[in-house]
Amino acid sequence: MSQNNAVRSLPYDSAAVQARLNAILAVNSAGSASTSGKFYAHTQLQVYGVTFYTQTPGTSTYTVSGTATNPATSVSAIYITNTATNTVSLSTSTIGPFTIGGTTTTGTNVSVGGVGGGVAGGYNGPYALNTLGGTNTSLTWGTNTYIAPPAVATGSQIQVGPPGGQNIGFGGLPMNPGDVLYFVNGTDATAVWAAVLQYGIQPVNGQILS
Repeated sequence: MSQNNAVRSLPYDSAAVQARLNAILAVNSAGSASTSGKFYAHTQLQVYGVTFYTQTPGTSTYTVSGTATNPATSVSAIYITNTATNTVSLSTSTIGPFTIGGTTTTGTNVSVGGVGGGVAGGYNGPYALNTLGGTNTSLTWGTNTYIAPPAVATGSQIQVGPPGGQNIGFGGLPMNPGDVLYFVNGTDATAVWAAVLQYGIQPVNGQILS
């Protein structure tokens, strides 16, 4: 190999793979079990996290890690993916729930950012999205949190090495073209919120010479 050639790994060196993108889903309507707009994958994607921005706060109370949070609402992700190779066989998973609430910055009982999720103009997130399960009562405010070096995972956190460096702190839902992700409100009758996704293009296998 010429000394002028350099081997580049597409999963680690491609700017398209390393970039974090975002998608703002249409807000839900007030009411129990109301839904956000839907996010459709246009290629192989990895969705890492979601942040909820409050337009109209919920009026419910939810207990998070033993601490009552109000005013608040509860939101879950609906993840629909094709499990077949040459045909269509859809599988639906529910991820969460996630709490949107409170009137100040999030407390020590949670491991998610945000301020005033229970107030118009406030937010909670980003929440890690993955399929390993966990709820507000069994894990802190949602699903498992992935921790990349040099940080060290503790408790329910999971230690990972980030492909391309783009999934630090997040697990990721793999999505193929046509897969769908959206969010559904809990039983609260008043909450209106916007869900903003963080996602990236999945790393590809291969190397190139430059």
